[in-house]
Amino acid sequence: MEPIQITVFTDPMMGLSYESEPMLEQLGSMFAGQIRFHYVMSLLVRDVYDFMLPHEKALDPAEGIRVYCRRLAQIYQSEIPIGNLPMRMDRFCLFDETHRSSRPLNLAYKAAQLTDPEKADVFLKNLRHSIVLEQRPTTHFEEILRIVRQTGIDEAAFTTHYQNGDAENALQQDLLLTQKLGIRSLPSYLIQTKDKALLLQSFDLQDFITAIDKLTKGSPVD
Repeated sequence: MEPIQITVFTDPMMGLSYESEPMLEQLGSMFAGQIRFHYVMSLLVRDVYDFMLPHEKALDPAEGIRVYCRRLAQIYQSEIPIGNLPMRMDRFCLFDETHRSSRPLNLAYKAAQLTDPEKADVFLKNLRHSIVLEQRPTTHFEEILRIVRQTGIDEAAFTTHYQNGDAENALQQDLLLTQKLGIRSLPSYLIQTKDKALLLQSFDLQDFITAIDKLTKGSPVD
């Protein structure tokens, strides 16, 4: 079978991507050595106010965001059946009055890619787990650096890429690709062989197997 790349359009904060980890790991095992995963950051939350309800916005900003985070925690918990991975949401604190975007998480992954590509995907998983299992304020830069050290990535080089515009430039390229493909729902998956591609949005392993069969066995591609 010819090599396949699966480009995953996501944001590190997404519970949906966390709950999809078992499916992607199973897919990687089924097609061992034939699939390469590539992650594209698509910045789900530019400003948390975009997702807050009117009664949340009417509160003092700090309290409004706390109320929103409690509601978001319930959304995360509703996603558990997708992969049956545990989540801890009783102290969820990803956003606050001075940390209102998931941009730091997206930049962190791009900085990790630039610093140590072989460890970047482990870093991404550690970011997710920090959010949904450890309930840490992972949008804070000191928390990001804690995960950098946990993953074994060079902290000085990472910080340079994060702060000097390299990560921002790389993120802008990811956002341009997301926009070019018209992706509005995350996570989305672009499954590619040498000369064919399918864009898929699913949490069902069989849908991925069917898509790969279409691409590699000459079946018609919708």
